[in-house]
Amino acid sequence: MTPLKFSFHWIDENGNAKGFLAKKGVLDAEMLKLDDTDIPIIVILEAEVRSNLLILSVLTDEDQSAHLGIQTSKAKQLKTELGRLRSSAWAKAHRESLEDKGLGHTFHHATCPNCAAVVNLTDMATTPQISCQFCDTLSTIAPPPNDEGEVQPSCDRDYRLCDECGMYSKPRQFTIFYFYFLLVVYGFQSSKTWRCPGCMRGEAWKMLFGNLIFILGIPVALVQLFRSYGGTDVGGPFPGLDRANLRARKGDLEGAVTAYREILNRHPISAGVKYNIGLALLAQDRQGDAVKLFESSLADCANYQPAAVMLAHCYEQLGESDKLAALKSQWEASEENDDDNAVVEATAKNDQPAALE
Repeated sequence: MTPLKFSFHWIDENGNAKGFLAKKGVLDAEMLKLDDTDIPIIVILEAEVRSNLLILSVLTDEDQSAHLGIQTSKAKQLKTELGRLRSSAWAKAHRESLEDKGLGHTFHHATCPNCAAVVNLTDMATTPQISCQFCDTLSTIAPPPNDEGEVQPSCDRDYRLCDECGMYSKPRQFTIFYFYFLLVVYGFQSSKTWRCPGCMRGEAWKMLFGNLIFILGIPVALVQLFRSYGGTDVGGPFPGLDRANLRARKGDLEGAVTAYREILNRHPISAGVKYNIGLALLAQDRQGDAVKLFESSLADCANYQPAAVMLAHCYEQLGESDKLAALKSQWEASEENDDDNAVVEATAKNDQPAALE
């Protein structure tokens, strides 16, 4: 690959740039160079982007993870390239490991239509969708079972779990802005937040009323209010998803399920939407029904980790020890490939998305 050169600033724990002068960075096929720090691609465990911030989780010489962050205008491009390079290196290492054991024929993978990363699907069932851990997207790459037609690979590019509510949605960056004027003292408060439009609506209304008395903050509040109500209903593949998610979070299970079903009538293969229905059922203590939806989500996308985590949680709550053991065994085998044990750890800790808390 052609080395990707970029300028960056180190950031502090609050996400603010440190220093005035920008530093130089270079990404090539094997190394990420940040000023005088060289980081081998293969030891970068995670890469997350928020606006122009790139946060990295790196494996140290002591087998511990360390976190570092930079501010750069090429944050998204770097994340994409890092995902492609890391996934290729990991997949190659795993394939060679299987070949050494005489199991090379079991290696199974797919290419993410969104970021071109190699998604390792070894030990996973073949399903219509794949989940890419490198860009956090779901993609449809095959027709449903018993459908002999062909499907053009497609990606629900902007859809993923919301940091705020934990539901499958369309998170985006919003601005929270307040202007104040007190006699001779005036100023403003401004911050950025990443959440789905449904989670932003309450904050947007609060911001509008909070800025009414001083006027100047109203334009920003109105823009954010409009964006929070546009959401997935404007040009998106899942119109009504925000409304369904809000109903689910408010306890209106019947209304939420009705809205979700309308979406599934148009898009019957959707691991993310079925995951949301499972969360809604689980919030009403209907573990048995939730299990069916999480299983259906995994039937659409075998490597969709959020559904596997919640399914493991339900099996544990219901005392389904055999099914829990089988699920753990499948994911432990797969996670040996990706050095990730989230399902087992989440089950042990009874982790739940924010929507269920």
